[in-house]
Amino acid sequence: MKKTEFLTIFPTFENLETVKITLPSVLDETLKNDARLIVHDSSVNGRDEKWDYLLSLNRNNDFFLILSSNMSMAHARNMCLHLGQELYAPDYLCIMDDDHGFKPGLISAMAEAMKKYYGKISPNGLRYGMFSACFTHTKAKLEKIDDIYSFPAPDNDPFTMGGFNSCFRCATTSHWNNVLKGYDTDEYLISLYQTSNIRWRNYHKGFTVLFVGNGHLVFDIDTKGRGTSSPDKLGLWDDKYCASDARSKYYGKGIDIS
Repeated sequence: MKKTEFLTIFPTFENLETVKITLPSVLDETLKNDARLIVHDSSVNGRDEKWDYLLSLNRNNDFFLILSSNMSMAHARNMCLHLGQELYAPDYLCIMDDDHGFKPGLISAMAEAMKKYYGKISPNGLRYGMFSACFTHTKAKLEKIDDIYSFPAPDNDPFTMGGFNSCFRCATTSHWNNVLKGYDTDEYLISLYQTSNIRWRNYHKGFTVLFVGNGHLVFDIDTKGRGTSSPDKLGLWDDKYCASDARSKYYGKGIDIS
């Protein structure tokens, strides 16, 4: 075991040109902070080229690389979540999408925020449980604590108060295990059902989210990943649209486009 304070999990799927921009920034920040990084890829199209790139980037064994058959987003993240704890016993755990990158100072700022604010009561009445540095994918109305930290205003809906998009989620390891409890599996490779319930668990346990860096510590690239679930894309994965699970939610469910 190589004990670390901060572990980043970087699941990726195809999207090679974007990953060539984002992943090196995550790796650079990881090495600068003596942190740890797990990269998991389950690409289908362009697999050989993608895997050649990842193997080349990891030629010095700077991160733990997993190359696997295709699996759902939830399964991939849960696998890495448990493996990361076995390998590194991290204090803080960050799971991100592959279209996001780190700016300098991200890891130290996130670790400091979780040390300072985890479990503290927010002005919105809930305790800080999840932490993010991405403003792009939140619909919450935010209020600033100062020039570094922001929180969801008290008049947001409960869903928004409890969390944010799956693109960038950090928390203490104990919070991942005891409150968030990982991602919910679903028949579809990615769905709202998989990614949204973490927000509800966070909220119903009395927790909210703290935004760190006020949008200045990460960058993201506008790209269509496997999260695209519009009706004309569903057939890419299953001609029956994985519709047998009534809890399953994704855009276009129930629409016959045959």
